[in-house]
Amino acid sequence: MSDTLTAAAPAAAADRLPPVGRLLARQVGYQLRLLARNPRALWLSLLAPGLLLALRIGRVSHGGGTSPALTAAVAGLSAFGLIGTCYITHAIGLTAARQDGVLRRWRSSPLPRWGYFAGRIIATMLLGIGSGAVIVGVGVGMAGIHLSAGAVLALVILFLMAAAAWAAVGTAVTALIPTAQGANPILLFTYLPLILFSGGFGSINGLPHWLGTLMSYLPGEPLIDGAAKALQHTGGGLAPMSARDLGVLAAWAVIGLLASIRFFRWDPTRPAHARR
Repeated sequence: MSDTLTAAAPAAAADRLPPVGRLLARQVGYQLRLLARNPRALWLSLLAPGLLLALRIGRVSHGGGTSPALTAAVAGLSAFGLIGTCYITHAIGLTAARQDGVLRRWRSSPLPRWGYFAGRIIATMLLGIGSGAVIVGVGVGMAGIHLSAGAVLALVILFLMAAAAWAAVGTAVTALIPTAQGANPILLFTYLPLILFSGGFGSINGLPHWLGTLMSYLPGEPLIDGAAKALQHTGGGLAPMSARDLGVLAAWAVIGLLASIRFFRWDPTRPAHARR
């Protein structure tokens, strides 16, 4: 009988949950507060790319004018902040929550599993998009880059799709990370070469053809190229967006989501001696 009562308790609690919209809004707000208190999140999303951009503007701009090199710098560093937030910060946070037993406690709570992940991913995406917007704002304020309404709309669409893709990939990659201590080396080993070869810190001449082709199919270069095109758009209407770039980002969002559903682990990895 006690087992019956225990099983019935979560169901009864679930019946008392608020409506879906309010439940999701509360979870997003909670996860945003956690991210705002995370020094790593603030450093990767705002401080580091903002500082690098301020230094780059001083070197590239001449008399306050704009140039393709300057818009490329803004595009690359906005991607640097967005990817750092949605990939590194998100994956490290999930891995630490799993190791500390937080995910196990959430799973046993009345909150639906989709509610926890939707809230966490949406909060991560909002911070990542906000990071990209702040870096673009720094470029507008310090370098005099002019943004048309069409350019702003194109950047919003691009940042939204990129944030979804990288948050999905960050969730999926946690299946390969056994402990929170091992998260940084694994994530940085994939993040830094990708952002470098994708043009996040400026174009690199002389790359092998195969490497350039590979980068075009990963979700870094499409984001940077698309942002640079939007920042250079001065005419009316929506800034031109490459269907291929958007397709690559959408594909990675789907791949990351499917891999997360299949391979994500809620329970921490047991030490080797415990398994034996």
